[in-house]
Amino acid sequence: MNLSYERIELIPKYVFRTARTTSTTSESVIVRLSDGKIEGLGEADPSRFYGETADTVVAFLERMRPRIEHAKHESELMAELTSRGGTDDPAARAALEIAAHDMIGKRCGRPLYRFLGLNPTEAPVTMMSIGLDEPDVMLRKAMEASGFPMLKIKLDASTDLSIVSVIKEATGAAITVDANCSWSPAGAIERINVLAGIGVELVEQPVAADDIDGLRLVRYHTSVPIFADESCPTSAEIPIVADAVNGIVIKLMKCGGIVEAVKMAKMARKRGLKTMIGCMIESSLAITAAAHIAPLMDYADLDSGLLLKNDPFVGVDIDCGKMTLPKEPGLGVHPAAP
Repeated sequence: MNLSYERIELIPKYVFRTARTTSTTSESVIVRLSDGKIEGLGEADPSRFYGETADTVVAFLERMRPRIEHAKHESELMAELTSRGGTDDPAARAALEIAAHDMIGKRCGRPLYRFLGLNPTEAPVTMMSIGLDEPDVMLRKAMEASGFPMLKIKLDASTDLSIVSVIKEATGAAITVDANCSWSPAGAIERINVLAGIGVELVEQPVAADDIDGLRLVRYHTSVPIFADESCPTSAEIPIVADAVNGIVIKLMKCGGIVEAVKMAKMARKRGLKTMIGCMIESSLAITAAAHIAPLMDYADLDSGLLLKNDPFVGVDIDCGKMTLPKEPGLGVHPAAP
């Protein structure tokens, strides 16, 4: 098989700020695999939090090039990727695996969700994320997302929680909150008990990623469901966090691809945990790949393509949160019109 790739800059419509990061642009790597007849598309959206940059993605792709070129079929590459183990280079591995899945679907003439035995009508609606900002800007962003039945509000340790009730009252949407590791356990308990009174549905990652005891303390002293994101990058962490949270957030770019994401969803369900399929700053290419496995999830946060000025791809259609997956074989993703 042949490998090619290009680095692209994704530009959010607004500066996207969380408790951990502020992003005006994000560099992604678009991957193409081809056997001369079928081409598969993939995308890597690296995060420094997980030790990746566009440079490390390219370095990984070049290390993999001999194995890719030696492989006669995408299934050989899939076997190579899923047998490697480890947690290094998750976004880079995800890009190759997404492209291989695209080829598999195209070769068998079925959309990826059909190949995986999933029903696209069972996918949850996706929420829209409201990044940290001045309260009036956050409210304006929320009003622009009018029609979405669920909004995710990013908070940090200094945010006045009144913005949550203001947005909820103004939009009528269900509300979730993501603290991105920014609260202490004691602070989290205090804030979440306030958020419970507002009617927040769940809270993501209230404390530091490595503070599992803190997560457990928060869970047992609050009534709002607690989800682990940064604390649970792969299936290996599920047994560690299982008694400390009510659910986990699954992202292709932190777990390494579709195979691991499906494994995480099934393992979480067996342990009585809820699941959310989430995203980094990604184009509609990676978002569509994640949407193909959304029917396995209880929640979805796959709004990144909608937040970009320059989404270079067209794939899953999102209308007021409802996701309609392409019917074409593979991912069903195409370049956007110039």
